[in-house]
Amino acid sequence: MTARWLQIFRRLDALQGRRGVMIALIVLVLMTAGSAAGWLVAVSLDLASQRARLVEALTGGSLAAGDEIAISLREHGTVVVGGREYGHPRLKERPDLIFDESGRIAVPGSLAEVLLRDRYPERIPRWLLEQSSTTWTVALIVPAWLLLIVLMRLALQLLLTALGTLAVAGPALLAGWTQAAVAVAGIGFLTFSFLLLIRVASFLLDSPRQTLAVAHTVLREASRTRIALVFIGLLLVLLPLLPLGLDPDAPLRYRLQTFISRSLGLTFYVAACLTLIVGCATVAFEIRDRQIWHVMTRPVHRLQYLVGKWLGLITVNAILLLIAAVSIFTFIQFLRTQPVASGLPGAEDLQQVRDGVLTARVGSAPEYPRLTEEQIRQRVEAVIERDPILSTMAEIPPGRRRALREEVIAGFNAGLRSVPPGAARTYRFTGLGAARTTGTTVSLRYKFYILRDDEHRTFPVEFIFNENPDLSIVRDFVPTMTHVLPIPAELISPSGELLVTVHNLFMPPPEAAGMGSINFEAQYFEVLHRAGSFEGNFVRAMLVHWTKLAFLAMLAIACATFLSFPVACLTAFTIFLGGTVAPFLALSLRLYEPPEFGRIDPTDIALLLQWAFQSAVRGIAMFIVMMLESFGAYNPTQRLVEGRLIPWREVAGSGLRIGVLWTALAAVVGWIVLRRRELATYSGQG
Repeated sequence: MTARWLQIFRRLDALQGRRGVMIALIVLVLMTAGSAAGWLVAVSLDLASQRARLVEALTGGSLAAGDEIAISLREHGTVVVGGREYGHPRLKERPDLIFDESGRIAVPGSLAEVLLRDRYPERIPRWLLEQSSTTWTVALIVPAWLLLIVLMRLALQLLLTALGTLAVAGPALLAGWTQAAVAVAGIGFLTFSFLLLIRVASFLLDSPRQTLAVAHTVLREASRTRIALVFIGLLLVLLPLLPLGLDPDAPLRYRLQTFISRSLGLTFYVAACLTLIVGCATVAFEIRDRQIWHVMTRPVHRLQYLVGKWLGLITVNAILLLIAAVSIFTFIQFLRTQPVASGLPGAEDLQQVRDGVLTARVGSAPEYPRLTEEQIRQRVEAVIERDPILSTMAEIPPGRRRALREEVIAGFNAGLRSVPPGAARTYRFTGLGAARTTGTTVSLRYKFYILRDDEHRTFPVEFIFNENPDLSIVRDFVPTMTHVLPIPAELISPSGELLVTVHNLFMPPPEAAGMGSINFEAQYFEVLHRAGSFEGNFVRAMLVHWTKLAFLAMLAIACATFLSFPVACLTAFTIFLGGTVAPFLALSLRLYEPPEFGRIDPTDIALLLQWAFQSAVRGIAMFIVMMLESFGAYNPTQRLVEGRLIPWREVAGSGLRIGVLWTALAAVVGWIVLRRRELATYSGQG
């Protein structure tokens, strides 16, 4: 029975490879997928146009001002914009979805989505049409993916994979386990896509040229050896299962941020471990087992050999990152459609998902006044005169004077970021002209500290815009927690300025008089506005990760040219971990500083040993930071989680420094070692 099914499979496999069948399948894909993609793009663009008109009409609407649109929503639940009627009479029964306590339209973006709900085609996922950039991405990827399947003669394998996945996911879907069914479908899709891309890469690298031939060999090793398949299988299985571990009671924006952080972190670290282990193994084992003899007698130039190994590894990394990117992006779109809290909190949550997470924003800090050099000098001298020890010294050590200077500047800046109880302080933001002209969503991001920073208490604060008391918003904040306040773009002046006054409404009891100031750090008080799309930001993040993996690939290869496999792995992983923690070491070095040697009693052996140990530790940490800080500093995952723009100049900077300079340096080291090493020395054993 098995032989008969195998024979049928072989016949069908041979049939899909015939030219006529392939041409027919290509025409079918172009006609069906192409027409469907064009229709989706047209619908998405039309919805985007309607959404923009709705948001513009709803922004600033208020019942107190007698706004026509606000009154129509309250009385009829509908609104007419651009000659079209939106909404439903049932909407007037839910004023909590529309207005805040003052009668203003609270969240125009989320309300626009509610009004557009009936405009979406049935049986089409809403996430596919909510953003035109997402629709364009899917419209380009799906036809290309189907064409690759036809050209690589894998249409039959796709059908069998779909049937097998449906057999497992179908019962889970019928039982109501939607996320489990999606996870199973994701595992099947990722596994098939990996096999598809491996076949495509093998086809492209199948060349008699020496460098490509070596790369093709590495590709075969990575797709067949057990140690590589363990990491690949781990990634393909765990990625679809990550959404199952999210807290369903948490706000949707936090669930999305958690998934983005975990999924990208898992992808990078699994790919990094795979790269280091396979990179060390592919060279060290060939030298140990004397297989490199056959390669070098081709002849293959040693540099071509190293570049070929590196090219094979970065091809494997590109395949893994591409598959992971498609998987992560798809699950993000699935998660964004999950239920949220009812009422206004749910509407605000949805707006934060759209404008705070799935976006690419830039932040603008307020302009703070600065001390002049003369003011700094006067304040330092005043501190010295008040100090009973420093005032008696004939000459202040230069190091101590620099420390006093830094303390004076830090104290002055901290005072600017402090608002006493009942007081107010105004901050000026500039350079927001782009946010005003493009009409993008603007948000004020803040994290305040007060009293003991009790996270179980809330404190009132009032924000006044452009020093106009009528443009004020009162909010309760939780200390140490980040809050985001949407701001209408029209509050920005034509010159790109925005004044924000922070009024501390907390009034301490008599026994705590003088306490209760609001304090914040500079990086936690800024105005954010949209500067790009999430899709473009996501692509740039994956490119930065690929650049870092490219360096790790050459690092592993270079280590294996003169070290055995275990020692090469240990060395490569040590450098990798050092680069990862280098930014944290740099932060720690600010607080970890041995005492000045001149202030140590030379007769105290214990203090001398302690100083020597601390100096050695600091020296090692400073060397690691100096050499490898850039590797950990380029962290696109955190920017993506916060919805911050990853500019192309940062991608180019990481590519130049890590992908070109560092990789080239490792390649030169490996080439010099391999060039001087006697590879054909035979011990007479084995």
